[in-house]
Amino acid sequence: VRGEYVGLVNDAPLPAALNDLSLAFDIGTGTGVLAAVLARRGITRVIATDQNPRALACATDNLTRLGLAGQVTVMPADLFPAGRAPLIVCNPPWVPAQPNSALDEAIYRPRQPHAARLSDRPLCPSNPRRRRLAGALRHRRTPWPAHAR
Repeated sequence: VRGEYVGLVNDAPLPAALNDLSLAFDIGTGTGVLAAVLARRGITRVIATDQNPRALACATDNLTRLGLAGQVTVMPADLFPAGRAPLIVCNPPWVPAQPNSALDEAIYRPRQPHAARLSDRPLCPSNPRRRRLAGALRHRRTPWPAHAR
């Protein structure tokens, strides 16, 4: 179920690093629901990014209505904003099908495995664990499923 990710972000333990820097990135925010969940969980500052102007407007409107605009900054970006954060959440379009409308593009993504796209960017070049993760995603030993190629 596509909505399970909201409960996961709401219930998952938060990293201890947030005690030092209460900042999270919500990559591909869409409606802003994950940014809202993080803000309601007490994260002082959330930066929510998206490349779609309609998504940015939707997220801004939702966060304003929820009274969270002071905690959440919504900004255009192709994935990551500048800087680093101890917590990054992302729920990209992942269902393997052809989108037929602007709304479908938030859910369906044919032939574009987002993990591979994310792995091409150095998340934190000085962090060996993240470098290994990026390398593993880029050089999978098992092929991507046929629907994701």
